[in-house]
Amino acid sequence: ECVSPQSSEFPEGFFTVQERKDGGLVIYFMLIFYMLLAVAIVCDDYFLPSLELISERLGLSQDVAGATFMAAGSSAPELVTAFLGVFVTKGDIGVSTIVGSAVYNLLGICAACGLLASMAGRLTCWPLFRDCLAYSISVAAVIAIIYDNKVYWYDAASLLLVYMVYIVVLCFDLRISEFVLRKFSPCCTCLGKGSGEKTERQPLMGWNDDTSLRVHSRSRTDSGIFQDDSGYSHLSLSLHGLNEIPEEQKSVFDVPESDLKRVLWVLSLPIITVLFLTIPDCRRGFWKKWFMITFLMSAVWISGFTYILVWMVTVVGETLSIPDTIMGLTLLAAGTSIPDTVASVMVAREGKADMAMSNIVGSNVFDMLCLGLPWFIKTAFVDTNNPVEVNSTGLVFISSTLLLSIVFLFVAVHINRWRLDWKLGIVCLICYILFATLSILYELGIIGNNPIRLCGD
Repeated sequence: ECVSPQSSEFPEGFFTVQERKDGGLVIYFMLIFYMLLAVAIVCDDYFLPSLELISERLGLSQDVAGATFMAAGSSAPELVTAFLGVFVTKGDIGVSTIVGSAVYNLLGICAACGLLASMAGRLTCWPLFRDCLAYSISVAAVIAIIYDNKVYWYDAASLLLVYMVYIVVLCFDLRISEFVLRKFSPCCTCLGKGSGEKTERQPLMGWNDDTSLRVHSRSRTDSGIFQDDSGYSHLSLSLHGLNEIPEEQKSVFDVPESDLKRVLWVLSLPIITVLFLTIPDCRRGFWKKWFMITFLMSAVWISGFTYILVWMVTVVGETLSIPDTIMGLTLLAAGTSIPDTVASVMVAREGKADMAMSNIVGSNVFDMLCLGLPWFIKTAFVDTNNPVEVNSTGLVFISSTLLLSIVFLFVAVHINRWRLDWKLGIVCLICYILFATLSILYELGIIGNNPIRLCGD
């Protein structure tokens, strides 16, 4: 018995294998670089500004915005892949892809944020604890559902229900965190510290130096979530220099100052032009009210660019004859999570460590539970008589890997005194390499008794 490889889910490349080996591969590498550049431009110019406006309108705190809108937007490619897997390619949503991208999201992106952040960010205990708990529950839910290799409509509906509960918890996040802090702060020093640190964290734009969390929480809980002018809302105006130029944002066509940026700007002019024509720029006065359209359109573009990116990476892997299992766990997992990586590193460099961490764990919750959406549509509306067939071999190994990585991340952050810095980055990187190596050995059947091979191997 064998499972069809990942590469069978993409169209044929535009060169033969021999042509690629004779130098055509260079073009693929150039395309991969170009797609990375495109994702970075969408994130920086459209996706993150729209996210700030959404957070401002809904009065969301950094971590809640990171775990909801940011996670959903930057995980759009995974949702598209899940839909393709269920409806188009009819393939099993590969075990290696779910594990690969989940472990990469937790440890790989955390390593990137730690190593690339310009300053050490302070982390707060409650958001990380909340998201890790939600993720553990979602992993358990997915495993319980696909344990018998069949997914029925009520299984898929329960996954969506779990996600809705998570969103509701996030809506009342301040009240819940206050309650938890009151109950557990004597016995859990990090939770107690967390509430104190919230007030000490790098002040966001629009926060006064003398304000404290308590004042904000009152103003927000009294008048519901939709609090227009709460100090909580001004998420990161500094990210795009909006605090320096309040009236009008600089145009995307302005030539940058430094030489390297100028070269990249010239190379990316086609992308900048296409994006300018298709996405309203919500940083400019006229389009400010269109921020939801900006958010949705940038998510669509991110998905498109990521699809091409992953397709190119697959072709490169085939040409260099890398086994499909290794591709699924390393290159493809990192490929679909590129938007998450770019967005998280950008906000981490701003010193918003909580938002970066919430995006890392929150997008994993979204990935796990977004599997429920295509399954539900298929079993409830398209093919109501038959359940969706999935392959659940090696589930024990996978679940233990994921849960171990969550526990490890939490412990590592605690030992590092709740700082997101290069030390945490290096530790996460080493552990990611370790997890990936173990998973590859398991998939290749060198350790454990994994009976299923990929047809290509």
